[in-house]
Amino acid sequence: MPNPIVYLEIGATNVARSATFYAYVFGWSFTDPQAQGYTTFTTGTQGIGGGIYRTDAIHGVGAVIAYIQVADIEATCAQIKHQGGQVLVARKEIPGGGWFAHFLDSEGNKLGLFTPKG
Repeated sequence: MPNPIVYLEIGATNVARSATFYAYVFGWSFTDPQAQGYTTFTTGTQGIGGGIYRTDAIHGVGAVIAYIQVADIEATCAQIKHQGGQVLVARKEIPGGGWFAHFLDSEGNKLGLFTPKG
């Protein structure tokens, strides 16, 4: 698959409670399950990893963000706009990790783009 989903973010009003839920129900491992603002997780050797971020409220759009790995975020954002999507967050650097962007697809679903460093 040339453009796999590589990361998943889940919104939570209580990050620690959410980490406990996913660890218990699915067996995911967390870097800091008691974090207040953000914690990362792994789903095992077969699945993708992700993070849980703190938000004031869960809304339909943006509650869960799947990241799709692409070679060129700016070129992909241009394609998104061309096909009726909307770029919400233009390319931003993740210190030491690469770059990301957020967009709405043509139906209003929020997703992310990721390009690794290197």
